[in-house]
Amino acid sequence: MLCHKLITLSISCTLRISKLHNNVNFSFTKKNRWCSNIMHLPESIHSNKHLDVKKSNKNKISPALSNYLENIDPTFRERIIEDYTSLNLKNINPYLISDEISNEFATLIKDDLLKNMSHVIELNPGYGLLTRKLLEANVPFIHLYEYHTEFYPELQRLQEIFPNRLSISKADLQNMSKMLNLKLASQVPTKPNKYLCELFANVPKRNWEEENCMKIIGTVINFSFIRHLIMSVVFQTGFMMHGRTILYLALSPIIWNKLMHRSKKSLKTYILFRTLFDHTLFGTLDGKGFLPWQKIKKSNITDNHLFYVIKLEPKPNLLLLFGEKEGVIYFWYFIRHYFYRPTLRVIPSLEKIIPGIGIKLIEKNYDIFTQFEELNTDQIIDIYIELKSCPGFKESAFLSSANIIRKICDPYVNIQENEINQL
Repeated sequence: MLCHKLITLSISCTLRISKLHNNVNFSFTKKNRWCSNIMHLPESIHSNKHLDVKKSNKNKISPALSNYLENIDPTFRERIIEDYTSLNLKNINPYLISDEISNEFATLIKDDLLKNMSHVIELNPGYGLLTRKLLEANVPFIHLYEYHTEFYPELQRLQEIFPNRLSISKADLQNMSKMLNLKLASQVPTKPNKYLCELFANVPKRNWEEENCMKIIGTVINFSFIRHLIMSVVFQTGFMMHGRTILYLALSPIIWNKLMHRSKKSLKTYILFRTLFDHTLFGTLDGKGFLPWQKIKKSNITDNHLFYVIKLEPKPNLLLLFGEKEGVIYFWYFIRHYFYRPTLRVIPSLEKIIPGIGIKLIEKNYDIFTQFEELNTDQIIDIYIELKSCPGFKESAFLSSANIIRKICDPYVNIQENEINQL
């Protein structure tokens, strides 16, 4: 049961990765045209016939979207419509269609992105509108990972405009968690791990407390991606396999709200996010500049048509705070174990693990009625460190249970390190 829950926390895998890691090389024809100034074109009246959608196409253009697309160059608009009506929108991440919004996105992140420049990756760049703005802002090289071939003609054209400054690979790294099934990795170690490590073959290997090894840019609407980032930090796999990775993300309002506001439904994720990451809000973007448009559900969220542009950076002092990698893993397990039922009382629960710890906690002004859900993040860390420092911790049932997870992870981590050394 414990192993099953670990896997559902976004450590799952598929051998599909072998299909994903293929560099893209296409020839460019006259039919593939690029619009450099999509939102700044001469005003002209175009018939709505450009927005007609064949009945055979599965995605319909709404009147609101039709009006929005009227401001886009006709040639590029036709391409947008063709792709939009044929793509499987359930399996696609939002992609930019507005040159104006792309410029705003680049402006928000470029100054910070250019500091301590390292390996730069853009997830699901779509037509490459943001890519172009970042290259124009003097980002020296960008590695693009795009799974949908519909976008390749424009990306290939961009590659011709900026020679030797970008690469294109067929992969959906927002589904990175599917490459990390630890159970499968221990059974069939070579294939999934080899391809996973090849994706980051050119990323410099750095110690955790050193400068970042990689910077990633993308738009995220699935909360599972945030859970995967947490797991990547805890086990130092996936995006964190070479060291600390900084992310510049445009987050949906639902994700932003979950990360910023404590709630019972996402309490464990909220605590881990606050503990493991530093975050900076750069600004917001109009969600209409991305396709597909996100459905707005009734909620207490204000401005739910916006994307929140933030910087996420794993804290460099984690290993010092918790005591090397094992301490971080045990802290993660501590949160999972005791906040599964947050109404549990702290002292009675921990006394079952380490008899006598209650006295130390009472000295820290906790009482026998204090519940886990009443603790703030600093108090949670304080109690965990107190638990970890107890003489009986190494022989406790807590550590023995937590080590079950380590036994699952260690085979993968060892194989991963061997693969890295062979590349």
